[in-house]
Amino acid sequence: MKRKFFVFFLMCYTSYVTSQIDANSVFVLPALSNVEMNSITTISQGGLVYNSTDKRLYKYTGSEWVPIGLGTSLGEDLKLIRGNVNENGTIAQGTGFTVKKLTNSRYQIDFLSPFKAIPSITFTAGELTALNSYEDNVVNIISLSNSRATVIIHDNEGENNVEDSWFSFIAVGPK
Repeated sequence: MKRKFFVFFLMCYTSYVTSQIDANSVFVLPALSNVEMNSITTISQGGLVYNSTDKRLYKYTGSEWVPIGLGTSLGEDLKLIRGNVNENGTIAQGTGFTVKKLTNSRYQIDFLSPFKAIPSITFTAGELTALNSYEDNVVNIISLSNSRATVIIHDNEGENNVEDSWFSFIAVGPK
């Protein structure tokens, strides 16, 4: 019985020891600059590299290097800007944009690096104190360009009143 226990223990221990990941056996892609990546002449379709200039993954299609990431499965090279804005127009979270409170309930969002075309953008408005309850504020986009969005916030309780409100947004468009 002791022998069976010892053999069982030894098998479990051996399995445990061999299943540990060795830091030297982690798979690492080659890191290349743009110049180095584009100078490769013999690469198979499906080859992968990490581009240290762009800080992105690329795959080789058989004729060109294509970035892997947001939007690449759709054939688009997209960027995303998201943010949370306090009712006084200050940025609560997010980067890549500035906000200016124009008038009561009107806000202007400027993208620090403009999109190449008009982005798709969605908004959610509310009050931070009401996030766990029903909130009926609505954001209407007054104007939208590749570098700016101007919005107005309404109380949707049938009053059609404008009101200052916290809001969040996500903008996605071509780099």
